Amino acid sequence: MNGSTITLKNVPEKLHLALKNQAKRHKRSLNMEAIQCLEHALTSAGEQRGSLRNPPPFAKVGKILKPLENRADRQDDLMERES
Repeated sequence: MNGSTITLKNVPEKLHLALKNQAKRHKRSLNMEAIQCLEHALTSAGEQRGSLRNPPPFAKVGKILKPLENRADRQDDLMERES
């Protein structure tokens, strides 16, 4: 995969060592670990999305939306809330 290149300068030694150890634990290169850390840091906390390199898997609508059972009851509830 082609991508952009960045260079980090003046990385504190403790941070470099922590990233290196984490990469080793996850069996990734230092570069891939840094990319994973950046992706994690740049995605919203509540957002459930896949890696920017790998899109999330296809999900069926039925698993995302609740079944529309008792739809008339739900409409009544909504109308009551608006009043």
